[in-house]
Amino acid sequence: MNHKTLPLTLLSASLAAASLTAASLTAASTVLAQESHLPDEPIRFVTPYPAGGSHSLHAGIITAVGEEFLGRSLISVIRGGGGGAVAAAEVAGSTPDGTMLLFGDPTINSLRPQVEDLPYEMDDFVPVARINYSPAIFVTTPEQPFQTIGELVEHAGDHPDEVIYSSDNRNGFTYTVFEMLKGAADVEMRGVELGGGGPAVTQLLGGNTMAYAGAPSVVGEHLEAGTLTGLCVTDIERQEAYPDIPTCQEEGYDVVFQFWRGVMAPAGTPDEVVAELSDGFERMTQNEGFLRLISQIGSDIQFQGHEAFAESLAAEQAALREAYLGE
Repeated sequence: MNHKTLPLTLLSASLAAASLTAASLTAASTVLAQESHLPDEPIRFVTPYPAGGSHSLHAGIITAVGEEFLGRSLISVIRGGGGGAVAAAEVAGSTPDGTMLLFGDPTINSLRPQVEDLPYEMDDFVPVARINYSPAIFVTTPEQPFQTIGELVEHAGDHPDEVIYSSDNRNGFTYTVFEMLKGAADVEMRGVELGGGGPAVTQLLGGNTMAYAGAPSVVGEHLEAGTLTGLCVTDIERQEAYPDIPTCQEEGYDVVFQFWRGVMAPAGTPDEVVAELSDGFERMTQNEGFLRLISQIGSDIQFQGHEAFAESLAAEQAALREAYLGE
């Protein structure tokens, strides 16, 4: 079978190469001594997907410990709907003073505004900090007739339109990696859009769908319990926590995609506020207690401050524009 290579792999390679620059490091004692530019009120930290997915798991930890590093309490707001568009539009239209932040990602902030008619645009946001990124792990249940990614592809080829998988939203994380797999393998499968990782896994475990691709923080506990089987991971190397799961490239399918989670503020937020928030999130991601909590959901940190994040975000948006629109 001839495997096709999609341009999106160029995007993920650039993201994997990004790293935290030493110039962005700031001593906590110095920053804390400075006068805050933030209003004296809580920060609403808006998660754009339903509870139970990777975003809400990460956001729960961030809002639980963030006050110590930002000097303001963080209120977790779960605002699902429209594949993230409802939350993004709400934050985009909020007062640009640092008191409402979006927990964004590449589909909400880089892809969908370029290919869909949404109530917000990419330029409605300014990047504050990238917290981390995750690959997707393609998974299935032990009861399915395929237990490797090659067997899934073969089954889909032999039974056109029979394979139904859990998806998130059109142009979302799972949607994108399955489109990449279908293109690379030249097969057809049908996705059922379920709005987020939590509902997607529930439907897979319930036998209503046959496969899924989600972040380690969502599928990890099920992999460890044996209720899900890992097929391949969309990274350039195997995950340390799951060394027996091959990369998709190892299995012959050039599917590489890393899904970042980052803090976005409304456009017009003052530079000094963005810098203060970025510094605070950086200190948080260096805290041992925070890192222990993150590791408990099978995740880790690949932080970028606001300047480095802005550069990688612009590169990502250009790569997606080229991949999807040929521009």
